[in-house]
Amino acid sequence: MTEKPHPLHSTHSVEQTIVEHIIANPEFAHALSLEAEALKSDEPEVAARLNHWLEKAQFHPDRKTTFTKFDAADYLCTQEDIDAYLEACLEEDSGDGSLIKRAQDDIARATRRLNTKQ
Repeated sequence: MTEKPHPLHSTHSVEQTIVEHIIANPEFAHALSLEAEALKSDEPEVAARLNHWLEKAQFHPDRKTTFTKFDAADYLCTQEDIDAYLEACLEEDSGDGSLIKRAQDDIARATRRLNTKQ
């Protein structure tokens, strides 16, 4: 069996690999954060390196943040929720009725969802 020679220079740095793992795995990022905090007083250089990687991952240009559209109907799970929401919208409406109309639409969606669950 012939061994492949090890490349002297990798095109993908160890640091880049670590940063990618941090981005892909929030639990790993959290563990590194806890470790950095624990090492801060005894091994400040190691803690600084861990924090450097965490910061680099946070501002990585390839990092994609995804958002979901907020829907108030997702949070209207009981009649009490619906009543409180409608009351708050009535109080906050600017007078043109647009907030009340939006609340009615949200409540209608929430009611349909609640009825289909039963």
